[in-house]
This record gives sequence, C-alpha cells and structure tokens, in this order.
Amino acid sequence: MRFFFDRNMSALLARMVDVFDRQHSVLSYYDDGRFTPTTPDVEWIKVLAADDPTWVVVSGDGRILKNKTELSALKEAKLTFFCLSNQWMHMNFQKEQAWKFIKVWPDVVENAKGTTPRIYEISGGAGLKIERKHI
Repeated sequence: MRFFFDRNMSALLARMVDVFDRQHSVLSYYDDGRFTPTTPDVEWIKVLAADDPTWVVVSGDGRILKNKTELSALKEAKLTFFCLSNQWMHMNFQKEQAWKFIKVWPDVVENAKGTTPRIYEISGGAGLKIERKHI
C-alpha cells in the first residue's frame, strides 16, 4: 500500500514511518514535487485520486471533513482517509507524538486494507483508538 501524509503532518514523521515499515510506501506532501505549500486541498486530493496505485491519506487536518467542498472532493476521489484527532496536534513530537504514532501504525495499515474507501479518526488519547467515521 501507499500512504500519503498531508501538509498538516510532520514530514519527519512520514519519513520515519517509511523507514520503519519497509512493506509499504510512505510519502510526505512536502516530498512530493507536484505540490506547493499552498496547493488547495481539493487540488491535491484530485491529483492523488488519479494516481495508480491509489493512495491512503493520513491527515492532521480535520477541517477537510467539515468543509463541504473538500469532503465532496474526498468522497469523489474514493480515497481511504485517516484523520488524526486534535489531541495529536498538541503533542511534543519527540516526547510523545512519534512513539505513539509508531505504536498505532500497524492498526492504521490493517484498517487501510480493502477496496472500499473509508474515513477514520485516530484518537491520540491513552487508548490510541481508530474509529471509522460514517460521513
């Protein structure tokens, strides 16, 4: 599988996961030359949808799920989408975020399997739960 970490995710985290999990490909938004720091979400979502094989998106931007235009683009793109809860954005990268994400990564991969696109939220609390969203 191929995983794409959007611009609200640390490029360092994406690179770390790519080294950690050699069975899958992980690419950061910042390492993809097709996009600039200001490429609109709708645009990069459409570009990813056209790629073959398809991408699984890991995002730190929960607003995508609340913005009607962006959510519509995501649904049309038929991409599986994981969104980190707000808890993740308040974690210190070195002290907490990095190890917690590595801990939950096997569950992300397991939930990403399948052909039907799905939307998930990854909780950053003590349980590190992955919850499927029906939007």
